[in-house]
Amino acid sequence: MKRPPTARPARSPRRQQIDLLLLYLGSLTAVLVLFAVVVRQGFQAQQLADVRSHLRLIGEDFSGLPLPSPGTEKDLQESRKDFATARQQVEWFVAGRPGSVDRLGELHTLGPLPKNLKGQQEVWQQVPDWIALVRRSDVVPGVWIRVSENLESLQNRLHQLDATLGVAITVALLLSAASALLLARRSVAPLERSLSRLRQFSLDASHELRGPLAALAANAEMGLLDSGAEGDPQLRRFEAIASAAAQMERLVDDLLLLARQDEERIDTPRPVDFSALLAHQVALHRDAIELKRQTLTLDLTPGLQVLGQATLLNRLARNLLDNAMRYTPEGGQVTVQSYRRGSFVVFSVQDSGIGLSEEELPQVFDRFWRARSDRSDGGSGLGLAIVSRICSSHGGDIRVTSQPGEGSRFIVELPTSS
Repeated sequence: MKRPPTARPARSPRRQQIDLLLLYLGSLTAVLVLFAVVVRQGFQAQQLADVRSHLRLIGEDFSGLPLPSPGTEKDLQESRKDFATARQQVEWFVAGRPGSVDRLGELHTLGPLPKNLKGQQEVWQQVPDWIALVRRSDVVPGVWIRVSENLESLQNRLHQLDATLGVAITVALLLSAASALLLARRSVAPLERSLSRLRQFSLDASHELRGPLAALAANAEMGLLDSGAEGDPQLRRFEAIASAAAQMERLVDDLLLLARQDEERIDTPRPVDFSALLAHQVALHRDAIELKRQTLTLDLTPGLQVLGQATLLNRLARNLLDNAMRYTPEGGQVTVQSYRRGSFVVFSVQDSGIGLSEEELPQVFDRFWRARSDRSDGGSGLGLAIVSRICSSHGGDIRVTSQPGEGSRFIVELPTSS
C-alpha cells in the first residue's frame, strides 16, 4: 500500500541558515577527504614504485653473479652491511632444495618461493611489512634470487602523511566554518532585520486595532439591544456588524499570538498534564461534533506530561480539533490519539474530509492559506500556522499526512517533562 505524502512546516530562517552551513561543511568535508585519499593513494603508489624500481636494479646486479660458495654467508654479511642498514635482504634458492641456500642483509623469514615459477623471469611477492622480487639467475641455471625490503619506513611515512592531512583538513574546515558563518550572518542580517520590523509591525498593528474593534463590538451590542423585534432591518445590520467585529477580533488575536510566537522558544516552560488538557478540549468539542453528526473516536493515554505553557497547549489542541471538525462532512469521523514514544508525547488528530494533494501539502502551515477558497465558516487561515509556531516554541514537531478524498492526519510530537 502506498504511503500518503507527508509535509512539515517550513523551517525558520535561522534554522535554514544552520542547515545550509552544515550542508556546506559536509560537502567540503567530503571533497577534502576524497582529495586526501587520492593524495595518499598516489603517494603510496609512487613510494612503492620507487621501492620496486630499486629492488629490480639490485636483482639485475645479483642475477649476473655466481651462486655464493657454501660457508661464505658471514663474509657476505660483513662485506655488504649496507643491505642490513637499508633493511633489505637477498636470498639464493636452488631448484629442488627446501629453503634458501644463502642470504645477505637483514635476516627475515619470508617463507617459500611462489609456486609455478616455470617460464617466468620475475615474480613479485608482498606481505604487510615486506615486498620482494623473485628473479631467475642469468648465469646459473636452476637458481632463483629473491631481493626484499622492509616496508616499515614506508608505513611510517604514510602515517606522517595521514597526520599531516588530518591536521590540514581540520584547520581548513575550521577556517571555512568561521568564514561561512560570518558570511551567512552578514547575508542574513538584512533579512532578519526585515523580519524583526515586520514582527514588530504585527505586534503594534494588533495592539492598535484592539481598541477600535472593542469600541465597534460594544456599539454593535448596544445597537442590538436598542433594535426592534425579529425581522427588523436595523437588527440584521447590527448582527452583521457584531459578527464581523467578532471575526476581526479573533483575527487580531491570532496575528498577535503569531507575532509573539515568532521568538521561537517559550521563556519558562512548566510541567503540564497534557492528558487532562486533551480530555478538557475533547469535552468542549463533543457537543459541536454531535451536532454535525460526526463520529468521535478516542484513544487517549492517561498521565501524559509535557513541558510548556498550558494556555498555548490548549490553543494547539483546540485549533487541531476545530480544523478536523471544519473539514469533516456530516456523518464523517474524527479520530484523536495520544501516547508516549520515547522522550516525546505524540498527539494526533485525523479527519475524514476532503484531504490534500501533494501540491497543497507544503502550504498547509502557511499563514492565511486554506484548502477551500471560501471563508463562509468564519476561519482566518491562521489556525494551523499558530499550531506550527506553538510546536516550534515548545521544542516539538508537527507533520501532516493526507490524500485527496481520504482526509488528513496531523501528528504533533512534544518533549515530555519526565
